[in-house]
Amino acid sequence: MVKKQKVIIVSNNLATGGIQKALINLLQEIKDQYEITLFLFSDYGENQNKIPESLKVIKANSYLKLLGISQKESKKMGMFYYILRALLVLWTRIFNNNLPIRFLLSTESNLKKYDIAISYVHSSPDKLFYGGCNEFVLTKIEASRKCAFIHCDFLNFGGNTKKNKKMYKQFNRIITVSEGCKTNFLKALPELENITYTVRNCHEYTGIIKSAYNTPVQYDSRYFNIVTVARLSEEKGIIRAIDVINQLVKLGYKICWHLIGEGSQREKIESVITNNGLEGNVVLYGNQQNPYKFMLNADLFLLPSYHEAAPMVFDEAKCLGLPILTTNTTSATEIVETGNAGWTCENSSDGIKVRLKYILDNRNELSKIKNNLKKQNFNNEQAIKQFNDVLNGD
Repeated sequence: MVKKQKVIIVSNNLATGGIQKALINLLQEIKDQYEITLFLFSDYGENQNKIPESLKVIKANSYLKLLGISQKESKKMGMFYYILRALLVLWTRIFNNNLPIRFLLSTESNLKKYDIAISYVHSSPDKLFYGGCNEFVLTKIEASRKCAFIHCDFLNFGGNTKKNKKMYKQFNRIITVSEGCKTNFLKALPELENITYTVRNCHEYTGIIKSAYNTPVQYDSRYFNIVTVARLSEEKGIIRAIDVINQLVKLGYKICWHLIGEGSQREKIESVITNNGLEGNVVLYGNQQNPYKFMLNADLFLLPSYHEAAPMVFDEAKCLGLPILTTNTTSATEIVETGNAGWTCENSSDGIKVRLKYILDNRNELSKIKNNLKKQNFNNEQAIKQFNDVLNGD
């Protein structure tokens, strides 16, 4: 019997988010192939009950836990930790996160004798109190091989810094979640080309489809129904897309845009909707435990982001037969157009307007895309092969 490799995977938390969802999906796929330990700064989040039972889970001490929770959540730990985190955040904003991360890591014991150690969360911008997974893997774990995942557009997310680039050079393998992410990472660190690989995110396709058919939302057929599942934050481009919807409504198109998600721009978005009299055309639903029931019967999925890495929601929409319109971000052409799943457009308000108007005027093309998607067999075979090849290759 071949002995399983001992693999430890490090993540900051299990909160709502694409990285955490991708991690859980990966663990479900590889749980029987490796002897896996999951190290969590915090086990906080909706995904904590989805960890496979066969995995060993190690939770960080109360100090390191501060890197995996918000300021509000730290208050539940007591006033000492609340004040400590606030001071560390203040230091980070004034100087950088180097000293705070080093201090918190020093409070945790070293972990020994693993074959492979994986940091699943990329490093943050220097003045953001976040991350620490890369530093933990490099300095606190004894392992024959060390790997780091990149889930971002490294050139544009703010973390393309001298400190972070120096850190990535210390890993044996760099794993990016799309070819587009790989390309942009290597523009910053071309000398790491020989150790940089692509491993696509895993998805729970069966669960997505099952959830979609669980009381799916029925839309008013008099409208062209667009759905977006995204954080309501500036980089998602929601406000510029509302302006596009407003222009098209004034041209006589009957559109209803259904927005699933919460975020820092919620109030501003509500104000823009009200000021333009779009209450019947743009509807906010907040966070939803089951966003897929909103996607199943929609006409189009829209993602008007300024920048993205490899959004998991693209493959989620594809497996539900939902055509996609997205701005041209890092992996848009690779994931959407190459698979004939929809359209990418110029990353601008005019680009969104031109392409959306084209779709509204050529709705027969939506049916062709839906039929194409429904013929495809969506699974994680390629992603798992890529993952195994990276871990087991020379």
